[in-house]
Amino acid sequence: MSTFKRIAAGASMLGWAMPAAGIETNEAGADSPAQPGVGVRPLADSEDEPFPDGSTGRISEFRGCEGTYLPAYVRKPKGDGPFPAVVLLHGGAVSKEATYGTGRGQWPAAHFIAAGWAIVAIDYRPTKAPLTNPAGAVVFPSLPPIEWNDTLAAIGAVRSLPFVDGKRVAVMGGSHGGYVMSKVVSRTDLSCAIFCAPAIFDLIELSKAMEQGVNMAQVIKNKVAEGEQKYGAPMAVIARNPAAYGYESAMTEAANVRCPILIINGRNDHASPVSVMQAYVDKLHALGKEAETYFPDNGPHGFYWGIKTPIPETEESTKRAVAFIRKHFAP
Repeated sequence: MSTFKRIAAGASMLGWAMPAAGIETNEAGADSPAQPGVGVRPLADSEDEPFPDGSTGRISEFRGCEGTYLPAYVRKPKGDGPFPAVVLLHGGAVSKEATYGTGRGQWPAAHFIAAGWAIVAIDYRPTKAPLTNPAGAVVFPSLPPIEWNDTLAAIGAVRSLPFVDGKRVAVMGGSHGGYVMSKVVSRTDLSCAIFCAPAIFDLIELSKAMEQGVNMAQVIKNKVAEGEQKYGAPMAVIARNPAAYGYESAMTEAANVRCPILIINGRNDHASPVSVMQAYVDKLHALGKEAETYFPDNGPHGFYWGIKTPIPETEESTKRAVAFIRKHFAP
């Protein structure tokens, strides 16, 4: 029996791109092979979810870079479009709940909808790709390239949605998602990008911050130590010639950034020291790139999503995000 079911054309208010006979929707989950030509699709047995603001959402999935389908949540304003779109990537690890919550949420999703933009929240794939140094027991959990390649695949798929203006697509990521988006911006053209407190952004700059006594979460300090074990030298030595050690990060790729960037990062965020992000902004400016910042004194990790509860800085960061994207969506 086929692992796919047929969905009647026009069954969703979201206006999916469906052939006359309908679209095949995966019932078997993310481990089933992708079908050619279907980049974003409703999840089998999911239904349209109407919101009080007139927008419509739906639990969905997108085709990853090598064909695996991964969780997504699609939401669009009332009307037919085409709408500009924002691709959102949450922090932490793989989580359908976080993905769906990001798409359904108030901060910033509902505000993006109110601005007239579609949103597509996406997830990571489960990965088991630790890098083990033979000389020790430390396991360095890599942030594998497949994560940003999946995100690039999602962006490409979003561009082709029938209700999306494919020439106006922005991205926003928080923490882990901010890190992934920092790799994406040097690999595809976008209207703009927003990084929110991207964790483990650059081990060299994190090492400098540690030496300067910057207050930093122990897990982040551990990543610096693990990185030194992985690369076989202290970060201060690696910094002299990163390429010689095979070291890469968003910092080393700054010259290839292809869109304006807004960085949102609290000065009291111990998982993403603001000094690291300032060093990145300084490098972007030196390269003639456009970069803006919002560095509030009070901005604990996750405040931009309204986690754990919204604070005044949550509202301000959302206002700035909307204004920044609107400026770069302008014709």
